[in-house]
Amino acid sequence: MHPQALPPGPMQTLIFLDLEATGLPFSQPKITELCLLAIHRCALESLPTPQGRCRAVPLPPRVVDKLSLCVAPGKACSPAASEITGLSTAVLAAHGRQCFDADLVGLLRAFLQRQPQPWCLVAHNGDRYDFPLLQAEIAVLGLDSALDSGFCVDSIAALKALEQDGRPPEQGPWKSYSLGSIYTRLYGQAPPDSHTAEGDVLALLSICQWRPRALLQWVDAHARPFSTVKPMYRVTASTRTSSSSSATTLLASTRDTSPNLGRSRKPKFLPPMKDPGSSPREGLLAPLSLLALLTVAIATLYGLSLATPGQ
Repeated sequence: MHPQALPPGPMQTLIFLDLEATGLPFSQPKITELCLLAIHRCALESLPTPQGRCRAVPLPPRVVDKLSLCVAPGKACSPAASEITGLSTAVLAAHGRQCFDADLVGLLRAFLQRQPQPWCLVAHNGDRYDFPLLQAEIAVLGLDSALDSGFCVDSIAALKALEQDGRPPEQGPWKSYSLGSIYTRLYGQAPPDSHTAEGDVLALLSICQWRPRALLQWVDAHARPFSTVKPMYRVTASTRTSSSSSATTLLASTRDTSPNLGRSRKPKFLPPMKDPGSSPREGLLAPLSLLALLTVAIATLYGLSLATPGQ
């Protein structure tokens, strides 16, 4: 991390984040559910340090801010994603969920601005999935700088560092760093409500309460600006224009059902109809037709002359 990218001081707020989406990165997924849970660092600093393997799942801090939303993705969910998350495009539409739009980005910004600064997003596998996907959704709207004032860390990297630093010598290395595997190793049970955004956020918080002070020190040292996260994918100009044209076509067809108020009812985005005479094929048809008529007329006259007596 470059010196100029260092946070201005210890992170005051950790914001645990989880996203559910329509599929894997190669499919250019869209968000179907998101949850953010913000806690002040003092909530972690005041926790007792557990000895050995924890068995009792710690309760969440009493003072938290939470934002949880379902989102209409605007594209089909993969069957595997629907089976895992329990969400589908049809279900979200039936419940009247709205898409990821500028209003939602404004809501996220307002939620984050209410937190003591500086704040840091914490997501499990966030560097590969949650952060790039969130950046992609924001970039599609042309709001690339919406969350640039914050920082982010991937909890997998943090937990690997804490596990290697705090594991007794007789224990072997953790074989899996999935959220469910770590939770089960620490607390002897599977996390409840897996693969719901809120359930995974609460499971991640419980895991981070394992060694809270060490976690805070690691976050303070390794948080990077959210602005350095590259979007998972970018929408090309042609794709964006096509999507915009589709929306405009739908809007225009809706407007055409209303009385004409003196404006042209032909949508402005449609290309103008060409003049029939400007088509090369149509331009050749007229002389060819005339030539055919002349040929028939000449042949008819010639036949009549042959049939005339005395010639």
